[in-house]
Amino acid sequence: MRKKILNVLTYLFTLGLGIFLIWFSVKDLKPEDVEKIRYAVSKANFILLVPIVAMGFISHWSRAVRWKYLMEPLGLKPTTTNTLFAVMVGYLANLALPRLGEVLKCTILARYEKIPADKLVGTIIAERAFDVLCLLIIFLITFVIQIDLAYDYLQQLLSRSTGEDGQTSYTLYIVLGAIAFIILLMIALRKRIAATGFMLKMKQVIKNVSSGIMSFRHMQNKKGFVFHTILIWSMYLGMIMIGFQSIQETSILGAKTSFSVLSFGSVGMIVTPGGIGAYTLLVDEIVSLYGIEKAISVAISWVIWLVPTFIILIGGVLSLIFIPIYNKNQHAK
Repeated sequence: MRKKILNVLTYLFTLGLGIFLIWFSVKDLKPEDVEKIRYAVSKANFILLVPIVAMGFISHWSRAVRWKYLMEPLGLKPTTTNTLFAVMVGYLANLALPRLGEVLKCTILARYEKIPADKLVGTIIAERAFDVLCLLIIFLITFVIQIDLAYDYLQQLLSRSTGEDGQTSYTLYIVLGAIAFIILLMIALRKRIAATGFMLKMKQVIKNVSSGIMSFRHMQNKKGFVFHTILIWSMYLGMIMIGFQSIQETSILGAKTSFSVLSFGSVGMIVTPGGIGAYTLLVDEIVSLYGIEKAISVAISWVIWLVPTFIILIGGVLSLIFIPIYNKNQHAK
């Protein structure tokens, strides 16, 4: 019961944080900025939504195929269609409650493919381990190709912590307040969780990630797995690059900016449910570093976030509708 209450409180906190970040990112917009956003969006090249949607679908399909490769050593061979349906439903569930999607996609695939759900848990851990590794590589590439910009950004953050009059700004107070809240939360939970128990949990997490990566040795189609891993992250990068081209003011942005958005934006997707608030705030901050004015950086951040989110919403709902129909037809055959 306590665990359920803690999960609900955690969800409400992250959702509230997302709503707060949305307010925080737009609170300083002036009426003329809002007008600029409307104008930029009205002049956007919506034809480019077609390749973005196509890339989004390819990334989801590729993730389904890659998941099948992880099941092969366990003797599991589900259909690609059912695996894709399960992946889309999982993404849809994650928009509402983080981590629910991982459980739900295992449950759905197990139900329609008549395979034990507990066997799929290990494949999810392995999949997440490889995604973490890929994200670390992307972060490394991002810093290597523009280390000078990263240094300038850190200096900007330090300079923005104080106002023009030399007094500490409210931005720093917000950051310090968030840190203080986290510290107080950890102190409150310390009575509930013994230090040894926490260390054991951390060791188990590290062990799961390590075993997930090591499972690559037993994979039958290693080349196919690597190919689809690269394809997935290439599609993510391509969606951002084409998204920049959809608005005239951001069409000058290229691969460097896209790598920055992909790396830091991925962190935003983890912080709040579906990345609400966090993703757009991070993208807004990053795009502004490349000389794009505030109104346009806000506009493009929402474009880049909304399109993939709509793909998940539509794809997830359609998957829920068609998966029983597809399996009924397969059973009839």
